[in-house]
Amino acid sequence: MPQINEIELKKQLGSGDFASLYFLYGEEKYLIRHYVSLVIKKTVDPSFADFNFHRYDGKEIDFDEVGQAAEALPMMSERTLILIKDLALDSLNADLTDKFIKLISDIPDTTVILIANPSLDVNMKSAKGKKILAEVNRFGCSVEFSHAGLSDLIKLLERGAVSRGCSISSSNARYLLSLIGDDMTVIINELDKICAYKRDGEILKEHIDAVVVKNIQARVFDLTKALTAGNCDLAMDILDTLISMKEEPVNILGALITPYVDMYRAKIYVSGGLRAEDAAKDFNYKNKEFRLTNAARSASKYSVAQLRTFLDVLNDADRLLKSTSVSGRLVLEQTITKLFLVANGEKI
Repeated sequence: MPQINEIELKKQLGSGDFASLYFLYGEEKYLIRHYVSLVIKKTVDPSFADFNFHRYDGKEIDFDEVGQAAEALPMMSERTLILIKDLALDSLNADLTDKFIKLISDIPDTTVILIANPSLDVNMKSAKGKKILAEVNRFGCSVEFSHAGLSDLIKLLERGAVSRGCSISSSNARYLLSLIGDDMTVIINELDKICAYKRDGEILKEHIDAVVVKNIQARVFDLTKALTAGNCDLAMDILDTLISMKEEPVNILGALITPYVDMYRAKIYVSGGLRAEDAAKDFNYKNKEFRLTNAARSASKYSVAQLRTFLDVLNDADRLLKSTSVSGRLVLEQTITKLFLVANGEKI
């Protein structure tokens, strides 16, 4: 089967016409967790879950064991469900790849295998990722959950506020998103807190400010995520919020430089045949190795030349802020625009 979208997945689950294999991955972890719960609800009878529902950790997977569970007939139910969480399909070695393909190529009609990555990011656009994804779609379905666009997230907040007995204008929804970013898990959690605080009626900016608190590092991290996701509008909104909070432009830029340096270091090490985490030995990443792992994922979409250009842009901005009287806001706006253009392969 070809890769399907969320709407098609909903139809399958609603009709009960299940594929034998599902692979749910992507940036939007909230939706992945939501559909994992829905698949479990639709396929597993709680009375016989001990017999018919098998869970595995993708980090410690034994495909031979999974294969045995897949072959077992369900007890007093139509199906056996096998859930594998956080499986790095883009980086399986040759032996595990062969075992995985053997497993998914012969799934019994009474078994559904659900592979879901609610915590792990994978690069299915790499050569290895594309190859294994083609095998998944040959024997089942894959669904990529990307971050929703700004307009969709505003509608989500508007609907979510109403369902909780409140309301929110599109402008205030946009303001809230500029504070918390576009991760749906964070959005739902923050909306729950704001509505619990407000109880009913319209959510205003003052109510958002009373509940939502983010430091500069967290806000700039969201700004970087918005840029790498191609959402320049959201990045500018976050910058507006930082400026309105009287954050010093030089501090904003300093926080912005960090993730790009992480990406460059991770890319260079991976390009040299090493692990991104190996950079921790040469730089000060004690107890922060996760930054390099995440950076490697983000850097995979860029070339070394692009990453070097990012650093050149940031270096120029740092020089301007520290040695001239140019408006700090203007420098940051120009810098964000340049980073966006470079990310899209354009020359500056």
